[in-house]
Amino acid sequence: MRYSVSVTKRQKEHIPLLLRSLGVSHLQEEIRRPHGFPIWQIFYGVSGRGEFFLDGERAVLSPGQIAILDPDIRHGYRSLGGDWMVHYVGFEGEACTRLLTCLKLVRPGIYSLSDPGLFLSHLEPLTALAAASKPSHTACSKELYGLLLDLSTGVRILPMNQAAEGFGLVREMILFLEDHYSEDLSLDDLSARFGMTPEYLCFCFKDAAGETIMQYLRRIRIHHAKVLLMESPDAGLKVIADKCGFSSVSYFGRVFREATGFTPQGYRLGVKKDRKN
Repeated sequence: MRYSVSVTKRQKEHIPLLLRSLGVSHLQEEIRRPHGFPIWQIFYGVSGRGEFFLDGERAVLSPGQIAILDPDIRHGYRSLGGDWMVHYVGFEGEACTRLLTCLKLVRPGIYSLSDPGLFLSHLEPLTALAAASKPSHTACSKELYGLLLDLSTGVRILPMNQAAEGFGLVREMILFLEDHYSEDLSLDDLSARFGMTPEYLCFCFKDAAGETIMQYLRRIRIHHAKVLLMESPDAGLKVIADKCGFSSVSYFGRVFREATGFTPQGYRLGVKKDRKN
């Protein structure tokens, strides 16, 4: 069952979160969106498994996990064989980016859930609201806020390029990197924390995640730098570099350009220009 919710220009200006689409036990078809999609999307895996392609990277959504997609990311998704059933929520609004950043849900990808009820408890009230002849956008906004707040307390992003099922030690390392990316971390620091040699730690991580520890850490830092460049237009590059774990502004600029093709300031100006357009 699928629902589409229309909104007016005035509602877009005055309501922080707007429900735009909802799918319940939807048999998901293959989708390709090389230019992104104009709203935020959250998918919940019900049954079967689906393959996501997010900006050229691969991830797999299994039952009980969620996928979060921002409006700008190039993406596509399809079943990995057989029927693939999902619930999904699509939403937009002035508060979206700032709120999801605050709740640490802004990064696109697959997330594990500590409790499926974090998503499912909000599905029924959202469905009732979407099915109404005249949906209450204020009530939808409140329910969406509750959903995002609940998810923020019990989800962790999983590594791309693998099925994101059980991976023990590597899972713990990923959680640690997500929580401490702003700190000065070395392989020696990590090996001491996890009680293994740097060589073995690197082998385990690369085998499970498909990239090295430092490559993964750099991706986390670049992602958070992008968010700060967008959401804190007056923050200096040294402040952003420090907050994201880069040892100097020059190193931050070099790594950022290697990863994105833009200087940090060039990226910031491009975002400003896109928002004006």
